[in-house]
Amino acid sequence: MPSPQYLIAHACFDCRKSFKITPRKDLSAVCPNCGGNIQEMGRSFKAPPAKDLEQWEKIKVLFAAGFRFSSYRSTLGPPLPDRLADAAAFIRDNPAHPLRVAAPNNSFGKQCSE
Repeated sequence: MPSPQYLIAHACFDCRKSFKITPRKDLSAVCPNCGGNIQEMGRSFKAPPAKDLEQWEKIKVLFAAGFRFSSYRSTLGPPLPDRLADAAAFIRDNPAHPLRVAAPNNSFGKQCSE
């Protein structure tokens, strides 16, 4: 009997929406809302409200630095920052954080320095 398909949260940084879709090997997917690219965020990702621009920018900065939201409560390490203003220091001070699993991606515009 095949294992059940599970869904993974993806986010569109352009329209600030999250969608749960099946995993893709090439990690590419299209936003059903705007047609742009959506990014695989991880199974534990919880999207902030679309109007909360600061939280979306914080998520974008963390994502660009290689953080993914695969498991939050069961990982060892400091909690992710609550505010965008704290993201640069968090990224700089946590190069081996357990949620930092991807290579940095500089294609998202504004970045926090590492």
